[in-house]
Amino acid sequence: MTEHDTHDGPIRLDGLLAVASEERQQLIDLSIRALAELLGSAPETDEDGDIAIPVHGFGVYVTVAEDSPELHVWASLLSEVGGRDDTAGLIAELSEEWPRLRFTLQQGHLLVSTILDADPFAPQHLVNLIGEIHDFTHELDDEFAARFGGVLDCDADDSYAGGCGGGGCGGDCACGHADDLGASIPVGEPEA
Repeated sequence: MTEHDTHDGPIRLDGLLAVASEERQQLIDLSIRALAELLGSAPETDEDGDIAIPVHGFGVYVTVAEDSPELHVWASLLSEVGGRDDTAGLIAELSEEWPRLRFTLQQGHLLVSTILDADPFAPQHLVNLIGEIHDFTHELDDEFAARFGGVLDCDADDSYAGGCGGGGCGGDCACGHADDLGASIPVGEPEA
């Protein structure tokens, strides 16, 4: 476990630690159900079927792979990132501090992402990852954007900030509840 994990014990699915999913739609349903418990309501899905979660105003997306039991969790953090000479070094620093997250620069956007093996699907892994991204976004502010020569890619008015009850576009939301994030998720087989 790292300092960014959100729980001491695993979430169980109807008494089980994980559920083997047989098809993509079941994996989507399991992901939505786990995230609905975390968020307090079902998350939205976009036209591509990606599950959308606003975290401190940043759009975090959960994409279920078409051809394998994997979840791709990603967000655009910055836009308009220029070609600064020290960008690679800054990305390396982020990667060292946040080893479970992958940072890339694509078409002027700084992205954070990771791939979760979902064979079997363990909701705790998804909750931990959303919690880690939640913790990471506390560090994102105008100063962070200036280091990369970019602009925060977020909407301060659209923000799920976990148990901390506020904070958009980074900043300190005085969370203090990161260890409780999703602690009571009672997920299991999707209902028919």
